[in-house]
Parts: sequence; structure tokens; C-alpha cells
Amino acid sequence: MCSGALIHDRSGGNVVAMQAIRGDWESRHATHRTAWERVAVTIVLLLAFAPTASSEGGPPRVELQGWAWNIAAASLNELVPAFMRRHPDIGVHVAMTGTNMQSRLLLSLSSGVGAPDFCSLQSVEAPFYAQTRRMTDLTPWAAKYEKAFAPAFWNNAVFEGRVYGIPWDMGPCAVFYKRRLFEKYRIDPERIDTWDDYIAAGKLLVERSKGHTKMLFLHSGQLDALFEIILQQTGGQVFDARGRVCVNSPEVRETVDVLRRLLEADIGFDDGMWGHAFYASLKNDAVATYPMAAWFGGTLRDHAPETAGDWGVFRLPAVIPGGLRTSNFGGSVLVIPDQCKQKEAAWTFIEYALCTREGQLAQFKNYDLFPALLSTHDDPFFDEAQPFFGGQKTRLLFRQDIERIPALNRTKDWNETLRYLRQALSEWASGGPGQTEALLAKLERRLTTRLGREAAPASDSP
Repeated sequence: MCSGALIHDRSGGNVVAMQAIRGDWESRHATHRTAWERVAVTIVLLLAFAPTASSEGGPPRVELQGWAWNIAAASLNELVPAFMRRHPDIGVHVAMTGTNMQSRLLLSLSSGVGAPDFCSLQSVEAPFYAQTRRMTDLTPWAAKYEKAFAPAFWNNAVFEGRVYGIPWDMGPCAVFYKRRLFEKYRIDPERIDTWDDYIAAGKLLVERSKGHTKMLFLHSGQLDALFEIILQQTGGQVFDARGRVCVNSPEVRETVDVLRRLLEADIGFDDGMWGHAFYASLKNDAVATYPMAAWFGGTLRDHAPETAGDWGVFRLPAVIPGGLRTSNFGGSVLVIPDQCKQKEAAWTFIEYALCTREGQLAQFKNYDLFPALLSTHDDPFFDEAQPFFGGQKTRLLFRQDIERIPALNRTKDWNETLRYLRQALSEWASGGPGQTEALLAKLERRLTTRLGREAAPASDSP
């Protein structure tokens, strides 16, 4: 959940942008007084509702221990009182862990001791952990929920046809923009349908502001996130369904071409995201738009509350006219390590938290965790106007076409792949036009060599 999201020192090495996103996400919620007040209330409620034995006077209830990062843990802990009213024999506590959670989980899995009863993971990490074969196979309980989630999110939790996690939240994408700047420089968001339209609007913005305002943050060293967003719009893949490298394809080439046009238009603010300049830009006129996931709204409210009412959201530009106008960036799942001695009880809590309208909507309303459970998307909460966004009903906008987002074939090597992709795109961005073919060929060679995977024939590419 960055939810988007995606973030930590991973098995494949540091992925700096992903770490920064989680760093921002965790820090903003760690300092969010309202969230911590909720946690305090939760503790009081737990003490009030927690019996010391089962309601039938039998043995002490099951005690579950979970791991999650700050906002995820706070959200789950707040569900506990309502859950225990349904299941008084099952107690739950979710520990708020820091940036070493994945490393500690891997050590626990490898040693066979010390793992929690359940744990949150980034969606992009789920395939790696599933392939350790040290996670509980949830298929007997979870298979019935396959159609309850969009394929793009369900597939991340499936390995060799078996279910190892349940989707929690998602990161549907759109473009956040500053209404005041668009009005000042006469830019109409309703006329932006494609990335070419977006580029044209960016050129007008830069021209009319005399270079004072740029359209977006665009740094050559951080192109992998935007690449992943646009890749889903073109239907491209890094790995095919058989796990072969398939980056040398028309769809990936189309994705890179969009990045090239964005770079050559000179509409980007050339600095890294999630640094001091980035957070300052939320309040000043340096940058006008932020193509990002739904969870970014929480970042704005926490880091720039004084800008309330000035923000609007328009749909993500399509690659071609009539093309897909959404994508996903971020999201998380809940899993049960195989060490868990209380698997049925752990599943009972996960099912309540992620597979019921009550559980998912409570987390959405209290913590802005966009629910992956599709049956929640007809709730009246989606239809509410949001004052922070000038009265716009942004939740309805983010909800559109979620089921059309294609599932990326993430292998156990995905995190390492992101590192190679970032390096390759950075090298490519410093070159001139006509370097795309060389980029894709080089990236294909690097991935097949470093990961020990074969390349898919061109005719088999997506």
C-alpha cells in the first residue's frame, strides 16, 4: 500500500523511489495526530471488549500477532473491536514495524521461527515471498473470492495456480493538478485526453508562465515509476506468462516513446521526487501536475493542508485516443507465514478485514486505503464531494475502469528488475533520439543474463 506503495530494501537491492514513497507514506502517517488518536482509542476499546476466555467459558482465546508498517497497522488495529464482537475467541494485535520488516520476515522464514501469524506485504513483493514456498496456501479458503477482486490485483497473490495472499488496497492512477495555475495560464484539463494532449498543455503552461512553472516532476534517474504506469496502458510486459523476458516488444517500445516525448518537450522539473524540492512544490508554483495514484491525496492533505480547495484531479491521459485512461501504482496484500500455528484464526481475521464491505470500507473512510474489494465500489461514500479537491467527486474518478487494468506478470525477480530498469532508463535518457531500440536490446540482454531467464521470441511478445 503506498498505497502505492512499493517500497523498502528489497531482495533485489534498494529501489530508491519506492523507498522514498514508503518513507513519505509512513512519516506522514506517523506524525498524523488523528491517526494516532484513533490508535489510542482502539487500545481502550480492545481493553473494554477483550475477554480473558472464550464466551463459552472454555480455554483462553487465540491470540494473533500481525506485522505491518505504521498506517497499515493502525488501520488493522482499529478493526479489532468490531472483529472481536463477531469472534470473541480470537484476539488480534498488529505490531507497527519499521523499514526492516521485510528483512526480518525473510530471516524468520529462513530460520523457521519468529514469523508473525499474518503480515502485510507490498503487492510487488508478493510473488517473491510466494515462491519461497514458506507461505500458507490460502486456496481452500480464498479461491471463492477470485472474482471479488480485479485481475490486476488478484494475480499478484497467486503462484502456480495457488493463492498465497489477499489484495488489500490499490493505487488507481490519475493526474492531480493545481486549479489556480490552470486557470491563471488558461489550461483546460477537460481537453487533455492523451499524453500528447498533456504534453501540448505542458508546453503552453511553460510558455505562458515564462518557465516559472513546469508541468510535472521528470528526472532522468527516476523514470521507472512512470514507465510502469504507462506500461499498463499499452498492455506491455517485462515478463511473459511463462516468465520469459519480453521487453523487446512493440508495447514496451510504445511506452518508452511516450517517455521520450515527455523528456524532449522540456516540460519537466528536473529534480528527484520525494525530496525537499518536491514537498515544497506542493505549496508553491514550481510544478502544476502530479500523475500519481489515489493514495497521493493523503500526501497532499498531510503535507500541504493549507492548499485545500486548490486541487483538482483529471483522468490519466491515454497513450492513444480512446485508450485506457487509468493504471495502477502501489497496493498491498495480507499473507500468512507457514509457521503460523493458528492458520484458521488468522484467515478469519484476514477475511473480515479484506473480504467484507464492512472491513474494507472502514479502512477507506478512516485511512484513505482505496479498497481492492470490488463490491465496495458502489458505496455512497464514493459519491461524496470532497472539499479538499474543490468539491470534486474524485473517488468516482479513480474507480473508473479498474477492472480493465491489465495484470503485470511480476516474477520473484521483480524488485531486482526494477533496479536494472531504472539504470537502463537513466542511461537512455541521457542519449539522443533513436536510442530506443538499443535500450530495449540492452535491457533484454541484461535481464536474461543477470536473472538467468530466456528471452521470449518477438512473435510471442504481448
